[in-house]
Amino acid sequence: MKPLERYEYVAPSMGTILKMVVYADQEPLAHQAIDAGLTEIERLIPILNNYDPSSEVSRMVATVGQPIRLSTDLGQTLQHAHRWHELSHGAFDATVGPLTQVWSQSRRVGQLPSQESMNAARSRVGWHLVEWLDSTDDRDPSEKSFSVVFAKEGMRIDVSGLATGYIIDCAFEKMRASGIETMLIDIGGDIRVGEAPPGSTGWKVDVAGLGKEAPLLRQLRLRNCAITTSGDLNQFIEIDGVRYSHLIDPRAGEPVRRRQSVSAIAETAIDADAGATALCVLGMLESASRFEQFPLSEAIILEQDLSASRPSTVRYRHLMRQIP
Repeated sequence: MKPLERYEYVAPSMGTILKMVVYADQEPLAHQAIDAGLTEIERLIPILNNYDPSSEVSRMVATVGQPIRLSTDLGQTLQHAHRWHELSHGAFDATVGPLTQVWSQSRRVGQLPSQESMNAARSRVGWHLVEWLDSTDDRDPSEKSFSVVFAKEGMRIDVSGLATGYIIDCAFEKMRASGIETMLIDIGGDIRVGEAPPGSTGWKVDVAGLGKEAPLLRQLRLRNCAITTSGDLNQFIEIDGVRYSHLIDPRAGEPVRRRQSVSAIAETAIDADAGATALCVLGMLESASRFEQFPLSEAIILEQDLSASRPSTVRYRHLMRQIP
């Protein structure tokens, strides 16, 4: 058997950098796998990209009482989002779109939103305002169709907390179906890996400290799993001396105010993606009490409370699933 050789693809995608690495014993097989993954990613971006106003999820306009037919991929993504809403007791909520919109505008202008706009946005958030109408597709009985009905005008779905994970998982399966087992897909730090590279116990994945100048915290060796890091290192704003993260706590209706970073490890990228977001919103203490309920194997949490007059020291916690 020929030894496995490394092949790499790097390109801009979804406003960040996409990286694919595969090991194959034949160059055509490597290119075939990479092409399969790229084709799947390019197919899904126009469906799930919340930052593209022409995407399917962005074009979902809430009309009270009118069913909205969803593509299979968007329907499945929303099913995962609803699952994580229940797992996290509301800390992860894809209906948070109206609040995301209000606070995104605040970050652009550097001013807090008005109480009126906040209250209006809060009134449009919650899965209790969404009715599922899922059924078998008459045109193809093997396919399940999805429709939703919104209870209020102005509701918006925000799948940015798990869409990248869904896209990675779909691309990963397409690449594996082409005959590759040793591979890595990385979209802006959302990573899924297969078997370990030749001569290694796993893929090297770095976990950074809490801050751009902070030293490397840990280097992990991972195989057959996914890891996502979420936090406010690059996406926050300070208004009147208060730091507001881009992450919204749907339960409070406003941004998280802790400085933090969470790296979540799971079997799939969609669970690592949603899990990292949920743990960030929950915070270190609540995350520790709820961790065993989540489909995560590990989580590395860094947190600093900035509410006091002087910032506290950075706290660290490494959560691991208890093996019976």
